[in-house]
Amino acid sequence: MEWDCKDKLALRVIEYYTQQEQAEKQIIHTQAVANYTRLIAVEEKLGEQTVDLMEMAAWMHDIGCPSASLKYGSTLPEYQQKEGRIIAVDWMKNIHCLTPDEKQWLVDVVGSHHQFRAVRELRFEPLFESDLIVNLLEGYYPKEKPVTCMIP
Repeated sequence: MEWDCKDKLALRVIEYYTQQEQAEKQIIHTQAVANYTRLIAVEEKLGEQTVDLMEMAAWMHDIGCPSASLKYGSTLPEYQQKEGRIIAVDWMKNIHCLTPDEKQWLVDVVGSHHQFRAVRELRFEPLFESDLIVNLLEGYYPKEKPVTCMIP
């Protein structure tokens, strides 16, 4: 993978969020999830290419939130995943450093990143765990029963 492919995508995500309400909160959340995802993926020895893809997915995982908020008045997982998938498909048209399979994997992860079934099928455990950690720290899920808040 091009060295700067991941960085270009991260920059695109940051630029995208700066045009939205609550930009600072969303950027901080996304950076934290991306950092934790990379740390966990490296620690699990997933391989450089997989680690990079996992980090790219982490940068993109919540891109559907602004659109979901506008369209549905909510960023509940099902809405942000639906809108995120649409945006991810569009963004992948302009990313030339990835294979078609890698692009599809990213779209699928963005469109299902709160679903246990998809975590196992698509193998994005580091992202799922990282998002859960950051959401817990931010108070998004109750610390007593965080898993019950996820889509089955």
